[in-house]
Amino acid sequence: MKLKTFAGAICALGTMTQIAVAQDTIKIGAPIPLTGYFAADGQTMKEAVDLAAAHLNANGGVLGRQLEVVTFDIGDLTPDKLTAAAANLIERDEVSVLINGYGGMGPDIPAFCPYGIPYIHNDAVSSVVDLAERMNCGAIFNASDVDVNYGRIVFEQMLASGYDFPSETLALVHGDYEWDINVAKGMAEAAEAAGWAVVYEQEVPYDTVEWTNVVGKLNQTNPGLIHFEALDPSVATTFMSQLALDPVPGAALNIGYIGATPGVDDAIAQGQAEGVFTFTLNAQDSDEVGQAFSEEWSAAYDVEPPVSLAAAVYDMANLWAEAVEEVGDDRNFAAVASEIKAQSFAGIAGTYVFNDRNYISSGTETQPAQLFRIEDGQRVRVVVGDEVVAPVTSAD
Repeated sequence: MKLKTFAGAICALGTMTQIAVAQDTIKIGAPIPLTGYFAADGQTMKEAVDLAAAHLNANGGVLGRQLEVVTFDIGDLTPDKLTAAAANLIERDEVSVLINGYGGMGPDIPAFCPYGIPYIHNDAVSSVVDLAERMNCGAIFNASDVDVNYGRIVFEQMLASGYDFPSETLALVHGDYEWDINVAKGMAEAAEAAGWAVVYEQEVPYDTVEWTNVVGKLNQTNPGLIHFEALDPSVATTFMSQLALDPVPGAALNIGYIGATPGVDDAIAQGQAEGVFTFTLNAQDSDEVGQAFSEEWSAAYDVEPPVSLAAAVYDMANLWAEAVEEVGDDRNFAAVASEIKAQSFAGIAGTYVFNDRNYISSGTETQPAQLFRIEDGQRVRVVVGDEVVAPVTSAD
């Protein structure tokens, strides 16, 4: 896909929910978390798929038919919510695709796989890729890399950033979710391969609000780099605020994926995250295409797009649409899935080329990872792919 001017997209977005939907519309199913831990990201997903549908509709739709977005709240991603999503979206609403920026976490695979419908999600844990293969889920695609590789890449980008670490030692604080555990594992493996030592690791439950003991242990072990990984914004913000009261001298702090999401925007705006690093694999770049997307998002929603998920979910809808146009039938699920697998789709967050396990291996030629640092209340790009764009040297 080559991006075009989003002419008419905003007008279409504004009226999309106000007009009667014709019977011959094509439905995009969006099983997304609109409540619970992940609600802030869920709102981004909804806005992204809505904007993509508006853009496509303004340019003639798909196969000459208009698109309708049907959402279903999957809350905390439990099996019952995903089963209900399948029943409602696939069986009742007869959607032609499922798009979710927070899928690939486990229960979604058995819920959606039996239908053979194209399901494009993001941020899969490694075991889910194995599960999808065991279940022969050829229509399920993770439009990103997997958790262990996230950890490896973020460590490599931290090294490339130019930060003057006081020691080659790493401390890991992470949640008890499989994603958190595997990102920490990838970080540890990459650190040890680089000759670093992991001097502290602590797994914490998601309801943790008191960090005195953890902060004390961090000061005792005195690491050069602290990596925090948990997908709940409130857990990350309480950790940051309490660590700031007793900081580890000279240590860099990276709060992982959550720092790239809207859930910590208030903490950033209030100055509670100055100097902190964050990371994502699915952000728009600052190039011409990325700027055009940002401008269009701002025109639609009166805010800048989040640096994570907005562009990626938008891309997912468009890569599916391109595959459908090539096949000529949105209900021929197997053919559409084969086309998705075969295509090389140039999107906003990178080029989508699925490997033989139906996920995308991150790299400069596919999805370049992006490392940010919080400066003056803004996320500033430090490393994009293997290019250092704004080197940093210290905590100051």
